[in-house]
Amino acid sequence: MLVHILLFNAGTDNEGIHTVQIGERNTILMFQEKDDALRYAGLLEAQDFPEATVETIDSEEVEQFCRQADYEWKVVESG
Repeated sequence: MLVHILLFNAGTDNEGIHTVQIGERNTILMFQEKDDALRYAGLLEAQDFPEATVETIDSEEVEQFCRQADYEWKVVESG
C-alpha cells in the first residue's frame, strides 16, 4: 500500500523522517491521503517546525525501517 510520510531536509545528507513520541516510543505516521499529510505538515510549520516534504512510499518499506530502528508506525486513515 502506498502511504505518505513527512521528511525534513529531503534529499540532503541531513534528511530525517518525522516522528511523534508516544510514551517512550518514536512513531512514524503513515498517511493514507496526501492531502492529510500536507495539512499536517502545514500545522507543524505553523508551530515553528522546519518545512516538511511529503513523500509517497510503500508502507512495507516504512515498516521495515521501523523494525530496524526500533520505531513504531501508525497508519493515519483518511480525514
